[in-house]
Amino acid sequence: MNLWYKKASIFMIAGAAYLAGQYLRGVWFQHLSINTCRYATDSWGVFCNSPYLDQGYALLTLAQVIAITAAILLFVNAATFRKWLKFSAFYIPVATALTLWMYPAHTFLGGVAPVSQGVHLFGNLYIIITLGIVLWDFLASRRAGRKV
Repeated sequence: MNLWYKKASIFMIAGAAYLAGQYLRGVWFQHLSINTCRYATDSWGVFCNSPYLDQGYALLTLAQVIAITAAILLFVNAATFRKWLKFSAFYIPVATALTLWMYPAHTFLGGVAPVSQGVHLFGNLYIIITLGIVLWDFLASRRAGRKV
């Protein structure tokens, strides 16, 4: 498979995660039977009370992380892409397991930190490490080019 197709597929994964997150939030398909929104009423009026709200926000956060990572990967060659892929094969299962184990967590102030906070935390770290891999390989190739 061509490298550009691989890079484009990462954008498609981000788009799929975004669409799934928006669906689980319950704000799409308002008048269809596939809507996940369970309407509730309070003093402000009627609002969407989706039981999958936290999962929706987690998928939206994941989509943002994947899209930023895909934008960073637009500037890599095949060797750097393979290194990033090996890193991802290790990091993603570990980060997923830690997120599901740690969240939802109770905070010191008595609130609850949702799963989307864990996705945000490990997602930001994922972006930083991806950027580090890309910059490290870029600088290594520049140094190798100057020595020759």
